[in-house]
Amino acid sequence: MDNFFSRQANGGAVFMGRTLVQAHGNIGGYRNVFVKIVNSNKGALSYPTSGGIVKNPFPGRAKIYAGDFCEYTPNLDDTHGAEVKILKFYEAAKEAANTDVTIKIVRDGYRHIPFVGDNIMVGQKDFTTKAKAVSVTRVEKSTEAGVDVWVLTLSEALGAAIKKGDILVEAAGAGASVLPMVTNPNSYADKDMDFLYDPSTSDDDYDGARYMFAPALAQQDTIIDLLAVGKLPPAVLALNKSRVKTWFNL
Repeated sequence: MDNFFSRQANGGAVFMGRTLVQAHGNIGGYRNVFVKIVNSNKGALSYPTSGGIVKNPFPGRAKIYAGDFCEYTPNLDDTHGAEVKILKFYEAAKEAANTDVTIKIVRDGYRHIPFVGDNIMVGQKDFTTKAKAVSVTRVEKSTEAGVDVWVLTLSEALGAAIKKGDILVEAAGAGASVLPMVTNPNSYADKDMDFLYDPSTSDDDYDGARYMFAPALAQQDTIIDLLAVGKLPPAVLALNKSRVKTWFNL
């Protein structure tokens, strides 16, 4: 908890007495999502020579997990640095009609956390198909048949019926016909990582945190265990080149 206490102390405060500082938290479990293959010279996890700045960090405390898909774009010219986009996705915990403005998604220790202001859409069959995307206006913790869920209130209905188990993904923006935030998943987060600080809201915002990391590049030797990572967006599954059942590689 040293980061927590340091942030409180660095904020500056005065109290003419004694203060008992305390906090509590939970440490999530670990899952090995990468399949280990016995080979001679090849490596399952390879990295670009430099990382990139995360363009869609979480607006609050959240995590990304080992095996999360990313889109890595290298430094193409002098005006744009390397970028990383995280493929955020959510699993529907209950069916919803095409006119519903409230939906429920699975909440556990291995799913992305939704936030007010997120733009979401129903995951499509590929990364080139556009669909309607709406903004999240409210996020609440709840349960559904004894299972933990997030209840999301939307700016308007998604216009498509949702079945339990359907996958929603982060959209590039809100609108009647937009693409997902990630359209070219080509890399992975190699480990669980925490987003603890409020991020900067733009390149001109110097008060917020900026997150940067080098994702592991997707290649034939990088094999994901589908039983460990859980249900993936249909567009991701359509890219699977593995001929081994329950394994995934690009």
